[in-house]
Amino acid sequence: MKQKVKSTLQRVIKTAIAYTSPVEREFRLIWPNINSIEGLLVSPAQEHWLFKTARSLPDGSNIVEIGSFKGRSTCCLAYGCKGTKKRVFTIDTFEGNNVDFFHKAFFDEFWDNVKRCGLTNYVTPIKGLSSEVARFWDKPIHLLFIDGSHEYEDVVSDFLSFFPHVVAGGIVAVHDVVNTWPGPLKAWNEVIKHHLENTGSCTTLAYGTKPKARK
Repeated sequence: MKQKVKSTLQRVIKTAIAYTSPVEREFRLIWPNINSIEGLLVSPAQEHWLFKTARSLPDGSNIVEIGSFKGRSTCCLAYGCKGTKKRVFTIDTFEGNNVDFFHKAFFDEFWDNVKRCGLTNYVTPIKGLSSEVARFWDKPIHLLFIDGSHEYEDVVSDFLSFFPHVVAGGIVAVHDVVNTWPGPLKAWNEVIKHHLENTGSCTTLAYGTKPKARK
């Protein structure tokens, strides 16, 4: 009986927080727009994580997203920047490829989605291969979201290329760290997580923070 009362009380508290927290209220308002965009996130948990994490970053932060598709994750991140000087730099060829199932160019649809959500002031698309973009990247990164090619070598390359630019205490997240995607899973377990601390997961999204310099 006591356990039942305790469980009921916990549900009531959780619901009350959801309806009073500014983050939760904002997410409920933007969810219809996000949910109308085609994408491959595990909904709505990962969309919520991306929005909440971007929103929690200091003003002026730079977010780098590798792999955008039609902008579902991009808009989650950009909504977390709204009203600030934070910005999402999203890297993709936007041309599709013959390896995955994205066989046609999709930049116009991507940008239409960003515009429809009113987020153009917070998103800078960079057309090209992440390996090429990394060669001239020179901005500090406060959140790095890796969701491009899922080949093991490409995931590791994306991480190693951009990680030096991640600030101490900055966040690195990798999508599709799951058995059905052996590339990201292997990259996370063999390489990426060993460079991070405070690691965790949100369904198939794994994340951690770059260690701060030891005094």
